[in-house]
Amino acid sequence: MSGKIMQRLHRSTLVCCAILVLIVWYYLFPNDRTYSPLSGFFAEDRGLEFLDRATRKLSFELSPSVIYSRRCIEPIFASEAKRQEVVNVSVPLIEDQVTLRLDQLDTSRKALTRCTPIKLTVPKPHPTGEKFPHIIFGLATTYKRLRESLMSIAHWCSDRDLKLIAIVEDWNDRAEDVSKLQQEYRDNGIQASFVEPLDGSHTTSQSHFMVLTLMATESGPETKWFGLLDDDTFFPHLKPLSDALGQLDHTADMYVGALAEDFGSVKNFGIMAYGGAGAYLSAALAKKLGVPDQAEACIRETPPNLGDIILRDCVYQHSQARLTILPRLYQHDLIGDMSGFFESGVEPINLHHWKSWYHEPVVEMATAATFCGNCFLQRWRFTDDTILSNGYSIATYRYGLEKVDLGKMEQTWSQVYGDINPEYSFALGPLREKMGDDEKKSYKLADSEISAHGVMRQLYVRKGDFEAGELDEVVELEWQTRN
Repeated sequence: MSGKIMQRLHRSTLVCCAILVLIVWYYLFPNDRTYSPLSGFFAEDRGLEFLDRATRKLSFELSPSVIYSRRCIEPIFASEAKRQEVVNVSVPLIEDQVTLRLDQLDTSRKALTRCTPIKLTVPKPHPTGEKFPHIIFGLATTYKRLRESLMSIAHWCSDRDLKLIAIVEDWNDRAEDVSKLQQEYRDNGIQASFVEPLDGSHTTSQSHFMVLTLMATESGPETKWFGLLDDDTFFPHLKPLSDALGQLDHTADMYVGALAEDFGSVKNFGIMAYGGAGAYLSAALAKKLGVPDQAEACIRETPPNLGDIILRDCVYQHSQARLTILPRLYQHDLIGDMSGFFESGVEPINLHHWKSWYHEPVVEMATAATFCGNCFLQRWRFTDDTILSNGYSIATYRYGLEKVDLGKMEQTWSQVYGDINPEYSFALGPLREKMGDDEKKSYKLADSEISAHGVMRQLYVRKGDFEAGELDEVVELEWQTRN
């Protein structure tokens, strides 16, 4: 046998032995590594297709060239994931940054390094395709707001086998448009019924209450809970709400919800279920108050100001039920920068005011809830200066994290009532002061998707200072398949 053949056999033997060692190490020591060498070895370089798609549909414009980096994550699904802890990861999240021209992405693949995954433990996903026929929802709004809300409502309501009833205040002016919009909702898997006001003299607040009579008519023996919502109430996923209500007795008279976070709202409007968080009536109570004669009596007894107040007064005056506060529901009477809330490790059942008092891409954010359940807003600390709040932001701290109390929520928002102590700690827990822009650098989630193969991709963006000549920075996270 020639020397060249022997050399080739020798090299082949060495390669086979090396692969065998990697395989044995991988399966014998699954918990002793952050990186997964086999996943990195066989990682598929998927290029910049997601970046290209995302930048084309963003609501804002990126700089012509961006500073780009990519990280792959291998999720480890566990029933007992340490959701409340900020787990330390010993490797950096952002590294190997390259400058890319957005008009030349097709030729930029060669600039990318191989994407070696980091292992992160996350909760198990919510069951795929779970149905919630035991909940019925109602609201009162306008045609325009219903149209604007289609995709956000579809996120949590599509194909869930529940009913949504909406009184459309401008029905008489837009009857044909409303009918077409109702069909759009149904085409998106939402069992929606849009109806005209029950009385032409009713205010929107009165219609918000009177929709309860229609919900009572449309309910069945399977219906346990009646939820009265605002049109911008958003659920990252319905399972946490269903599970929380499932701990309560729907056969008893129950009035469930949350107070506003700002005590000024409570002082001005009283103790009640604030509608942005949702007001939830047990079937037993809803069927009593939803009788038309009883509902009309409640309308006459209360001034036509706020639907939440009409409902509260009707409950208090015609039943023995009193408000049961359900933790993790939020009214979000908070204005402006909400990063402190979303970066606190909170596990919200709902979000509210996200397109008015503050602005966040909640549908894109909540892709994480679809992918890995309660991993939405879960936090990890990378080295000593970076926090990933899953589905919201990547924040790097200039002076490190040693003196940052991550157990306290950073108060980044503005209060509603300047002359009243908001007393946020009752609803939000302990707070810390807002950090300056020179202390914290944030990349905010701009887009996300789950591919047909179950891979979740997220794009986090930091806008550069254009006047200072800074480029925008983007970080792409690729979460490997959950299948």
